[in-house]
Amino acid sequence: MQQFTITLLRHGETVAPKNLNGATDVALSALGKQQMLDAASKLSDIDCIVTSPLQRCFIMAQTIASQWQVPLSIEQQIAEMNFGDWDGQPFDELYQQFPTKMDKFWRTPWDVTVPNGEQLSDFQQRIDKAWRRLLTQQKNTLVVCHGGVIRYLIAKVLNLGKHNNSHITALKIDFAAIVKIQITIDDEQYYPMLLWP
Repeated sequence: MQQFTITLLRHGETVAPKNLNGATDVALSALGKQQMLDAASKLSDIDCIVTSPLQRCFIMAQTIASQWQVPLSIEQQIAEMNFGDWDGQPFDELYQQFPTKMDKFWRTPWDVTVPNGEQLSDFQQRIDKAWRRLLTQQKNTLVVCHGGVIRYLIAKVLNLGKHNNSHITALKIDFAAIVKIQITIDDEQYYPMLLWP
């Protein structure tokens, strides 16, 4: 039997925290940078870091990797969901313009594709591929990523199913939040356990 831990770290506050930032490559605020440094200071026993390519993750992941002297790799597939025409727009304005569609998106996101946006099934498939790579790597890994990615991975570990959106509406993932998932390998099977809190 073998064990390792995958630690998920959400990026810190951005310069546009009230916007729907998915593929929009928005920068961190000064507070957001400090939030990530503070979060990283609570971690130990990390063998490597994997980061989203978006600057709100990558820049501080690079800083942390340099401080810890551990390898850093960029994983395109753990970028946040692309919200198409809604991406980067203030939540308040989106709710004013598209109240019905926004409500439906949060209730049944698999039934709604934002204009020019990514389908939920495509988002889930790319996260699944990245997750499989993390498992086969079998290292204590810090994954610097996004709220949507973390929510989906929690739902995956808890086996909530693809058409259960409770993880979207019922899980608050703060800026610079840390979520740890312990992986046990036994007889070539992977058993994930959410370490809470």
